Amino acid sequence: MISPRRVSPLGAAWRVLAVLVCLAVLVTGQLTRSNDLFPFGVLDQFSRGTDPNGEVVNTCLQGRREGGEPFDIAFGPRTVGISRADVENTLPAIVEDPELLAPLAAEYDRRHGDEDPLSELVLCQRITPLQDGTAHGEVEFVEVTRWTAP
Repeated sequence: MISPRRVSPLGAAWRVLAVLVCLAVLVTGQLTRSNDLFPFGVLDQFSRGTDPNGEVVNTCLQGRREGGEPFDIAFGPRTVGISRADVENTLPAIVEDPELLAPLAAEYDRRHGDEDPLSELVLCQRITPLQDGTAHGEVEFVEVTRWTAP
């Protein structure tokens, strides 16, 4: 049988310090509601339930080519190079400066080089009302902001 070893005062001190640093990072993440320190902080995109009589907000992208009709563009690394959650996390900045959508349009155009480039990219939301936890009524389409090619 192996006998337990005593921890030296120095060993105990660095262990306590490591725990205190981790706790400080966790508390900072919780108080600032920031995901910047994840996995040592908040990741709250799934932490809240939806009111069964509320609404579901689905952020979406629509593109338009010169003279064409708008069409839906899925978020993701294979289309615009970014996930919907990353866009939703920076939504206020994008609303303030729609030019932040330009890299998404450029990435989409790069991946679809055989098609005409986008002339517009619309960041939108589809709002679905719920009643008793199921979709009820018409889906509302809201344009959040628009980027237009120069």
